[in-house]
Amino acid sequence: MLRFQRFASTYAQAKVLRKYPVGGVFHGYEVKRVLAVPELKLTAVDLVHDQTGAEHLHIDRDDKNNVFSISFKTNPPNSTGVPHVLEHTTLCGSKKYPVRDPFFKMLNKSLANFMNAMTGHDYTFFPFATTNAKDFNNLRDVYLDATLNPLLKQEDFYQEGWRLEHDTVTDVTTPIVFKGVVYNEMKGQVSNANYYFWSKYQEGIYPSLNNSGGDPTKITNLKYEDLIEFHNKNYHPSNCRTFTYGNLPLEETLKRLNEDFIGYGKRKVSDQVLYPIKLEKDRTLSMKGQIDPMLPPERQLKSSMTWICGSPADYYETFLLKIISNMLLDGHSSEFYQALIESSVGFEFSVNTGLESTTQANLFTIGVQGIENEKVFEEVVRKVFQDVMKKPFERKRIDAIIHQLELGKKDQKSDFGMQILYSILPGWSNKLDPFDSLSIDETLTRFKEDLDKKGDHLFHDLIEKYILDKPCFKFSMRGSEDFSEMLEAEEKTRLADKVSKLNTEDEKVIYDRGIVLQEMQQKKEDVSCLPSLQIEDIPRIGEKYDVKKNANIKYRMTDTNDITYIRAKRSLNNIIPFELYPYLPLFADSLTSLGTATESYSDIEDSMKLYTGGVSAHINTSADPISLQPHLYFGFDGWSLNSKSEHIFEIWEKLLLNTDFKRNSDKLKTLIRLQATSNTSSVAESGHLYARGYAAASLDVTKSINEKLNGIEQLQLINKLNMMLEDEEIFQKEVVDKLIRIQKLIINSQGLEFFVTTDTEHQGGIIQTQVSNFIAKMPHKSPQEVSDNTLNFPLIPSTSGISTLINFPFQVHYASECLRGVSYTHNDGAPLQILSNLLTFKYLHREIREKGGAYGGGASYDALSGIFGYYSYRDPQPLRSLKTFKSSAEYVLNNAQWTKTELDDAKLTIFQQIDAPTSRKGEGVTEFLTNVTEEMRQTRREQLLDTRLSDIERVAQEYLLNKEGVSAVVGPVIEGETMEPKWNIKNL
Repeated sequence: MLRFQRFASTYAQAKVLRKYPVGGVFHGYEVKRVLAVPELKLTAVDLVHDQTGAEHLHIDRDDKNNVFSISFKTNPPNSTGVPHVLEHTTLCGSKKYPVRDPFFKMLNKSLANFMNAMTGHDYTFFPFATTNAKDFNNLRDVYLDATLNPLLKQEDFYQEGWRLEHDTVTDVTTPIVFKGVVYNEMKGQVSNANYYFWSKYQEGIYPSLNNSGGDPTKITNLKYEDLIEFHNKNYHPSNCRTFTYGNLPLEETLKRLNEDFIGYGKRKVSDQVLYPIKLEKDRTLSMKGQIDPMLPPERQLKSSMTWICGSPADYYETFLLKIISNMLLDGHSSEFYQALIESSVGFEFSVNTGLESTTQANLFTIGVQGIENEKVFEEVVRKVFQDVMKKPFERKRIDAIIHQLELGKKDQKSDFGMQILYSILPGWSNKLDPFDSLSIDETLTRFKEDLDKKGDHLFHDLIEKYILDKPCFKFSMRGSEDFSEMLEAEEKTRLADKVSKLNTEDEKVIYDRGIVLQEMQQKKEDVSCLPSLQIEDIPRIGEKYDVKKNANIKYRMTDTNDITYIRAKRSLNNIIPFELYPYLPLFADSLTSLGTATESYSDIEDSMKLYTGGVSAHINTSADPISLQPHLYFGFDGWSLNSKSEHIFEIWEKLLLNTDFKRNSDKLKTLIRLQATSNTSSVAESGHLYARGYAAASLDVTKSINEKLNGIEQLQLINKLNMMLEDEEIFQKEVVDKLIRIQKLIINSQGLEFFVTTDTEHQGGIIQTQVSNFIAKMPHKSPQEVSDNTLNFPLIPSTSGISTLINFPFQVHYASECLRGVSYTHNDGAPLQILSNLLTFKYLHREIREKGGAYGGGASYDALSGIFGYYSYRDPQPLRSLKTFKSSAEYVLNNAQWTKTELDDAKLTIFQQIDAPTSRKGEGVTEFLTNVTEEMRQTRREQLLDTRLSDIERVAQEYLLNKEGVSAVVGPVIEGETMEPKWNIKNL
């Protein structure tokens, strides 16, 4: 078993502890406790502000990616979404920064690699991460003023929350409708069948914990006065928790916090504790939900069983419950996967499955979707628990879980500070001790000792205590074909009820308010009060990583913390026929799902977890940075401790050479069912990406291939395959035989390339020998088969002036339009990329989100494929958005009048991602993945920095103005508008 030294040689623990003496006072904050965590190379400092009682947690770590967060405990009083609407409106201007939406405007005055605001179950938090000290101070000041001193103007409530307004603001004859960003965001959430199931399940088992995001049917009951009251009650230092992480001095932040908090007293904070329902006997709740068009009618049922298992306050018991959840639910060898998924009782676990420990109670849930018979499901679940009590847990699987936990500590992620924040905040908001979750070694040591003493009783006792023969909450939801119509009818009735109560004066107020709001949205503001970095803060020379090459292996030597990461790829250009392209993703997924002729995948997976950090296979496409020609790759990766790297190659050999598609055809069917089950929710969550991908596939070969592999056409294929699973002859011919052909064609030693990231030359030499041995075992010749030239892969046909609607039963739409650009190395690529940013921040955000009511919208430029794309997200007015896209170039040339300051702001935004921190395993790998060399990256960097306003206008005229793009919309048919023959309707 892997064990860590108690003290790391590179971690100056004693020095750090001296910085934070317990009892010491810094700017009104007293150090209450200090915890050294050498295995994570950090020290945690717990401080309390004496005057207000505000809590602060600092994580001192030698990491330049510093994090700040301010959070508030926000128990939702009802389901009107008041915490969510407040999260939005606090970011719409404050006393010190009285501009509309300073948060959004700071996105392009900063080099932050993360900025956001989020509403949890019963807390709201505002985090950011940046590597720049000046930027950190700027953003911290904006966040503090936004949350403590927001303007909370009534117009912002109407814009961000909800309002009644004429469909066309300036036309009083058009109907009055509901509008609002949060309102449309949550309508989009309801369109996601997984979210709707989860939210209604949560309401059923935890009615005291109202829907903090907001139920669209209740949001329109929210009043502006409720928002003001909720802020006054909850956004107070006594009710807040602040968090810092990284290598910047803590004292400067404490000084700033103290200055902001000095005007507040200590308020008694409500200690109301919200609990779930009491389960003295089984309780059952069933309801209708969104239909999944990719599942058969008889498989539209989701069902789950939940047990209440104590409190997260007992950290160790909660840890054990997580171990039990992992053993019973995670992976192909787990009891419930085999009993429920492989046996086809259901197609996939439901979204609430597992242990939920972010509230005041632990909820242990087993659930599936795509089931036929609820009783069978319940009987299987109870039987599995009974069987588990009669046999021991495999020690090998327990050791594998411990290995994954310990290995996870060594894997150095670029967003480590954010990951810590996410892990501790839910519990910390509910008065759980964050030090408990940081004391990983202490918990693991206790677990290993208890395991040696008690063995399986450690788990059996908990199952008997909370689950076996104990009452549970049974929740089910059946997809209904009339569900969308039912929601629409409810909205119409609710709207009609509100409109019927309006008198002439009310109607005038609504009209006038709409005009005022539009004028406010149109007004150009002076944003000079906002703090900003300057273009000079961006270094002209980008960071480079030394990469060595030896034959077909590239090496990056860096501090990997005793870990080796290995990537491998083989070009698939011109070696397989086009008819097999759509099956490539299924082939890659099958390698880590099926098993061989002699070994089940369950056993392979157990070895993978015991000896490695993970092994994966995938298909990648990228456009050549010079020629735009497509590159199609088969890739496979793996990582492990240096001492265990040989296991990566052993597992690769099994998966690549010996995966047996015919023998494991039943598991292949399970995989297809699982993919089909999750596809609709994927589109509901990322519909703008699907719309943009489909539109771009009519313009570019690389995008067309990617659409076939990952887009709507891939979903159609999976849907088609899902319908043929019961016909063995057709399934063998259409699926199994094709995957076997692919295996013979692409599993080959020819053209294999490797990228190795490790920490010593010695380990690099070991890997070189292991690579050579691995290649020697690969077939050396591909079978002779007629292949197609990848360059000639067909584009998706498009007709001039005809847009495509991809029909999904959602409550909102996602729209996109795409146009042709240039290659990565072309001089016009940089100004096109900056133009997309300027359009997003200076035009489309206002038009699509503020005026149109969509949750999001903008423009993007794919630098590699050279595609300029517009998009809207959760959009109630997609046709209006398409018109806005088409008028964008004209706006740039005739109305924008952008300044050099705005140009520099756009450059700052772009460099947020270019210069974002890179994990150790990501250093120097760009060229291997994309063929973009360090020299190309540096040239591109200089092109971006040197772009002028005249370049922006020139590319807008040359590439956008009067150019015909390709448009696609994801969502339901709009009666009288998106109809054939003016639209191409694509049904799944």
